[in-house]
Amino acid sequence: MRILLIHVLFKLCVCVKRLHALGARKVVVVGLGPLGCIPFIRAINLVPSGQCSAAVNAFATAYNLKLKHELHQMNLHLGPNAIFLYADSYHIFTEIITNHRHYGELRITGFENSEGPCCGGYVPPFLCYKGKDASTTSALCDDRKAYVFWDAYHPSEAANLIVAERMLDGDTTYCSPMNIRQLYHHDFT
Repeated sequence: MRILLIHVLFKLCVCVKRLHALGARKVVVVGLGPLGCIPFIRAINLVPSGQCSAAVNAFATAYNLKLKHELHQMNLHLGPNAIFLYADSYHIFTEIITNHRHYGELRITGFENSEGPCCGGYVPPFLCYKGKDASTTSALCDDRKAYVFWDAYHPSEAANLIVAERMLDGDTTYCSPMNIRQLYHHDFT
C-alpha cells in the first residue's frame, strides 16, 4: 500500500506542477475523505455498526499528511506568486459522520443516518439505478436529506453542501494556508 500511496501522490504532484507551468496560480487540492467509513467499505470489511475500517482510514490519513506536506513545499518553492491550497475533506466528513445528528439540511434535525446509503441498499452490488418499471428500481430512502451518503460510495448533496461551506469559509482547520474564499480574493501584487 505504501508504494501505491507514493505513486499516486507523485502523479498528482506532477499534474499540479504542470498546471502551474501552464499558468495556474490558485490551485485547490482536496484530500481523501474517510474512505473507511463509506458504506461500501463498511459492508465488504464487515465493520460493526458505528465503526469504520481503521486500515482504510489509516491509508487515507497517511496520504493526506503527505499531500499536505507536498503542497506546503510547492508553496515554498513555487510561491509567492502561486498558492496551492489543501482542503481537508477527511476532517470535515469525520465531523459530519461522528456528529451527524448536529448537521443536516437546516442544522435543526441533523442527519438520521451516517452509515448506510440513501440509494442502493446495504448489500453488494450497491447499485443505485432506475429501471424500466418499479420492480427493477433500486431501493431509495424516503428523505435523501436525512442521509450522509447518497450511495455506497458518494456523500449526499446535503453532506456535500456542508463540506463546501467549510472549505469556502472555514478556518485553517479545513483548508490551508487559507480558505477558498480568501484564495479567490487573494491579490498577488
